[in-house]
Amino acid sequence: MESIITALTANKALLLVAVFFSILILFSVIKKLVKAAIVLLAVMILYGAYLVYTGQRVPKTKDEAIEHVTKKFDAMKKEGLKNLAGGKVTTNPPRHPARK
Repeated sequence: MESIITALTANKALLLVAVFFSILILFSVIKKLVKAAIVLLAVMILYGAYLVYTGQRVPKTKDEAIEHVTKKFDAMKKEGLKNLAGGKVTTNPPRHPARK
């Protein structure tokens, strides 16, 4: 590690290339984070539009939104469990015969 630092400080052109690639990597990461934030914002806007379209109450605060999503998730989980109740539920995975 010290040899790399020494080589970078001794050779200014190598330092310039390393800084350039570091900045390039940093901008690439920031660009991906911004894209993810834009997609998340678009999903939130579409969900709000869906709530308005279906006539449901749109949460006004962050706490109301979290509570609303938690209630929806719990309702989906209960519905899934109810659907599973009619089927066979196993707690142990099937065992395969030992290979010889």
